[in-house]
Amino acid sequence: MYKRILRAVVVLLILLFPLGGCKKFDRSKIKMPEFNFVTTESLHSIAYVDKEHMWVSGNYGTICFSSDGGRTWQLQDSGIKDVLLGCIVFVNQQEGWAAGVKGTIIHTADGGATWHRQESGIENDLLDLFFLDEQYGWAVGEFGTLIHTSDGGKTWSAQMEEQDTLYNDVFFADRQTGWVVGEFGTILHSTDGGATWQPQHCQDIVPVVSETEWERPLPALYGTYFLNKDTGWIAGMDGVIITTTDGGVTWKKVVSNTDKPLYSILMRGNKGWAVGNKGTYLMSSDGGQTWTFQEKTLKTKFWLREVSFIDDSHGLIVGARGTIARTADGGTTWDMVSGFRYDMEEFGLADF
Repeated sequence: MYKRILRAVVVLLILLFPLGGCKKFDRSKIKMPEFNFVTTESLHSIAYVDKEHMWVSGNYGTICFSSDGGRTWQLQDSGIKDVLLGCIVFVNQQEGWAAGVKGTIIHTADGGATWHRQESGIENDLLDLFFLDEQYGWAVGEFGTLIHTSDGGKTWSAQMEEQDTLYNDVFFADRQTGWVVGEFGTILHSTDGGATWQPQHCQDIVPVVSETEWERPLPALYGTYFLNKDTGWIAGMDGVIITTTDGGVTWKKVVSNTDKPLYSILMRGNKGWAVGNKGTYLMSSDGGQTWTFQEKTLKTKFWLREVSFIDDSHGLIVGARGTIARTADGGTTWDMVSGFRYDMEEFGLADF
């Protein structure tokens, strides 16, 4: 045993320091990477209205705004410092909402210059928010929370009784047709604006177990996106991606080429993007039927919470420790505007 270990150490030393003498390590040749930060707080959500104007939200009431396509950012005063804002939505350059823990909903009518609280009527944490226009919106969260407004958030009302289920995401294709996804493979569908909800199922994600194994729960579902009321995708735990072309009557699983949790998914035409844990970044070029894992594109190992595109070219990704990345070429390359990234060449270690 010890001889094998000794031989391995000798081989390693030869590889690191070739015969002919040991050279002194020159620290001056190491180029330290440059890290830029808009904020050091983790970011969870993106709101786009055009390719120049965008907002992101995150921990401790953080809201950042850019008016130049994400090149530079400024902090906005949300008026709250102790609340995680897990979602932010704008329907135009002036009108926007953000929501978070403890039932918090805030609203702006001046592009984020000032924010004011709206009374949600609940204390449960809100995990996602969706507005179709200046009037119609929905929010979901813990304990089966699902609330709705038809007057721009002046009043909110529950559309479902509380239950022991976490709802992670809500999406409406129009004022009548919507979906909610959550833990344990939950998919709910409404065709009447949320007045009633019916469960949908994907048999492909039901765990297969033998008679000697314990039954396993269905994977949690975190993000959903629909091109229209028929065609949509859902992403979740264990790299799950499922898709439908009939409004959710049937769902099928597609190969994602990752087993990491996926938190956000987005499609524009035939192009698709998904992000998740440990810097996971996926792309599709065939309408979401197949996905490729882009291992070295973003060069981060922090979790990525949301991806958003305003057109086929311009997109944003946000995530842990203030991560903000922007692209202008459809996601082929990304500029890390804020946050940490790894790049061995920056450290002078490309040969390793």
